[in-house]
Amino acid sequence: MDNKTFTGSGPTWANACVGDNGQPNYIEYSKGYSKAANLLLNYILNSKGEQIDHLIYPICFNMRHSIELRLKGAIEEIRLLAHIKKIDLPCFNLITSHDIGNIWSYFKINANLLDTRFRELIDRINETICDIASIDPTGQTFRYPRSNDDQTHLVEQGVINCYILNTRFKDLEDNLDDLIYLIDSLIDEYKLGTFTKNLSRQQIFELTTHLPPYEQWSDNSFKAIKEELTKCYKISNNELTKAIKLIKDHYELSHKIGIKKPLAFLNDVQILELCDIWITYFSPDFKEVYSHKETTVDKDEKDSNFIDDFFRCGSLHKKGMTILEKDLSDNYVSDLQSLYYLSIDKHKYSENYISSYELFQKQAKYKNIRDSLSNILSKVIFLEEFVKSLFFLHQIDLAEKIIKIYNLETIFNFIPEARNRIFFRHFELMGY
Repeated sequence: MDNKTFTGSGPTWANACVGDNGQPNYIEYSKGYSKAANLLLNYILNSKGEQIDHLIYPICFNMRHSIELRLKGAIEEIRLLAHIKKIDLPCFNLITSHDIGNIWSYFKINANLLDTRFRELIDRINETICDIASIDPTGQTFRYPRSNDDQTHLVEQGVINCYILNTRFKDLEDNLDDLIYLIDSLIDEYKLGTFTKNLSRQQIFELTTHLPPYEQWSDNSFKAIKEELTKCYKISNNELTKAIKLIKDHYELSHKIGIKKPLAFLNDVQILELCDIWITYFSPDFKEVYSHKETTVDKDEKDSNFIDDFFRCGSLHKKGMTILEKDLSDNYVSDLQSLYYLSIDKHKYSENYISSYELFQKQAKYKNIRDSLSNILSKVIFLEEFVKSLFFLHQIDLAEKIIKIYNLETIFNFIPEARNRIFFRHFELMGY
């Protein structure tokens, strides 16, 4: 029998998507309860307390249930993080567990075991969640007037101030949003594979600052440094060796110990030749794009110039492609694509450069590499993004040489401080 109450109908704007027609996970469910609580809270605050004694129960119930759902969603996500790290977390039944104190305790213990970067956010959140767990541990206090053993709820509390409640709940929501963002970012980070049993990527970055230049590693002093590092980070010699291997093979870290890691395929000579060909044949007027100068041109003249430029650019483009064909290969084009899109993606991780290169190599088997090369070189911002990626991957001398040869300093607004930290240091929550 069809349900005549919970059904779809016109007008279509009044139909809410649920089940497989929506996004029925813990986090998505929690947002609805949060919004309901906030709408009611805003009504009370804007109306100076109208119906406050009636509305406080659904407000607090919705708040509490939202937090329970958010924490359950967070537990689901750290389970994925644990899977990536190949760690087995203790069993915890999310479906039958409603004690928010127990749920929070499980999350705190296991999140801190997975990564030390959880600690700061957990400390920020802890007091408010413990307040909720204290007044309504299992979701019954604001749901019913009396407990299962016939005791009136909230007798000791007496009053609840909605101004304070509003402030504390907003802070908690913001911090829980940061927590979910941190977990998602950590999942992305650990998928890169730059970690050991006890060291995260961020800790390996930190460890690198304690290493001397690679040329000094044969000194007796380096042995003492390694012994100190194993004690400081509480790791074995074997784990330190694995961490050092990761550092030596990492674009963002190897340069810190005096090792220049080459690009996946392209060498300096090929890159300099490519830049010259790009400026000569693919975008000879690219500097005008960066000048941002407005010019007054008659419409007929503008149309005429457009047609002339179209044929001129097409002819130059064809000549450029003819010159490049001698170097054309899957690896050549894949490396160019990887360097360009690394910058377009805001240089999140240098590991993405190699994974992207490998992906483009696979795709090249099914694509015309000449078309792929033509497409990437036709982008007017190609050179800017390309040079940024060279800086990010610490091909500093080469990037500086390109800037000097083509006088790009003022065109791309490169500044010395930006070059070595390369513009896009992200994720304050990540601890870098």
